[in-house]
Amino acid sequence: MVKVKSILFCLFLFGLIPANSALAGDPFAGSAIYTEYCVNCHGGDGAGEIAGTPSFRGGNLMMKSNLELINKIRNGKDLMPSFGGVLSEEQIDDVVTYIRTFN
Repeated sequence: MVKVKSILFCLFLFGLIPANSALAGDPFAGSAIYTEYCVNCHGGDGAGEIAGTPSFRGGNLMMKSNLELINKIRNGKDLMPSFGGVLSEEQIDDVVTYIRTFN
């Protein structure tokens, strides 16, 4: 797996993979994590269940890079709690990859 990530990083570094594409996350694992931790606020379809909750179905949020989304999940923002101590980096990558499927 490390070799695959190294190859993907090199492709990203040389511009062959766009910066906002999902590099190594597993959308199937991300779906399970999303269902456990995110669905109550962001909804099953990613449109947002609570007023003011960002939608993953397009718009400015989905124009952000993976790194920006990872940092928001890791550190939290406004009403969203930090998941940095709850989810591993791999799990956060999986969630970002999964929420990209809503767009």
